[in-house]
Amino acid sequence: MLSSRVRNLQESATLKINATVNRLKQEGKVIYNLTAGEPDFAPSDAAKAAVIEAVNKNQSKYTPTPGIPELRELIAKKTNAQQSSLNHPWKAAQVVVTNGGKQAIFDSVFSLIDEGDEVLFSSPYWLSYPEMVKAAGGTSVILKTTADSEYQLTPKDLEAAITPKTKLFIINSPSNPTGALYSKHTLQALGEVLEKHPQVWILSDEIYDLIEFEPGTWCSFLEACPNLQSRTITVNGLSKSGAMTGWRVGWSVAPDHMTSALIALQGHSTSGICSLSQAAAIARLKQPAILFEPQVKEYLHRRNLALEVLRKSAKIDVYEPKGAFYLFVDCKKVLTGNQDANGFAERLLQEAQVAVVSGVDFGAPTCIRLSFATDESTLLQGCERLVAFIHSLS
Repeated sequence: MLSSRVRNLQESATLKINATVNRLKQEGKVIYNLTAGEPDFAPSDAAKAAVIEAVNKNQSKYTPTPGIPELRELIAKKTNAQQSSLNHPWKAAQVVVTNGGKQAIFDSVFSLIDEGDEVLFSSPYWLSYPEMVKAAGGTSVILKTTADSEYQLTPKDLEAAITPKTKLFIINSPSNPTGALYSKHTLQALGEVLEKHPQVWILSDEIYDLIEFEPGTWCSFLEACPNLQSRTITVNGLSKSGAMTGWRVGWSVAPDHMTSALIALQGHSTSGICSLSQAAAIARLKQPAILFEPQVKEYLHRRNLALEVLRKSAKIDVYEPKGAFYLFVDCKKVLTGNQDANGFAERLLQEAQVAVVSGVDFGAPTCIRLSFATDESTLLQGCERLVAFIHSLS
């Protein structure tokens, strides 16, 4: 008999739909795939060269559990640059390199949450948050946001949701799935609420930090709220900004006692991550962030092209993302009866050959998520077919 923790977990919807798309492609069907949560760009030449060099130098041994020292130093340096208002800059010893940002979040939740503890986050949310909380024995308290509020949580709603059982607050900016981005002012207002509740930890998921469409608008949580450093975990990685999803390089930056717990947990689960991936990460983090700007400009170009097509239909409402590489589309005007986005997405795939991710598992049952991290032709044809499919429903 499987454990109750595993029996109750839901399979990742994004990974499941990608498996379906791959199966249909193997059957010879043409699918316009707008599901991928990963860049379609190649890793930098410097990162690729570093891997080859590491292979040739036989760098194939176990690495320290929290990461190669040079990599931890570079991560601390990057984080301190983004959190320059801190009174106590981060040290390399407070960094743990993980198998993607997902492991950093998973380990953080497991290190903090006991049975009955509450974890707050807003919807729409990244679909793994509630499953991780469930696996740890905690309770997810989900605070609904809407496009009218820019999919942002208000300080008033946060204050009303905190109870003595609240142990962790998770914030993700820019957001997956909506692309919403919190301003420094809004983060400060949320921080003022959290300062009044010393039992609440904060996990700031900043994996899309470099993908902002109005330069200078993104702000790290601790840059806005430096007084909360002693109970904040910053999670980031190179899956998005390094186009290195399959190389699995993420990290956490946290206070000493939390870092010790994370190292202990990782030491008994995965140990240190792939030595070759760390070599690539070192090379990537030595490069200036300005080298990423052409990718952001391309994402912005694709976003605008897709918005132009989707806005031809008055039967859907499309949120204009401020960051990340997703479009979040509300289809409530065309859903009938008890239909939700699961049924809509399934019909769209079978009848129009367009693959999207249903918003049901993001906590938004009338919405779908489209990724514009794909080539322009696939994106435009997929969006045009989506609009045509919607018009065919009337």
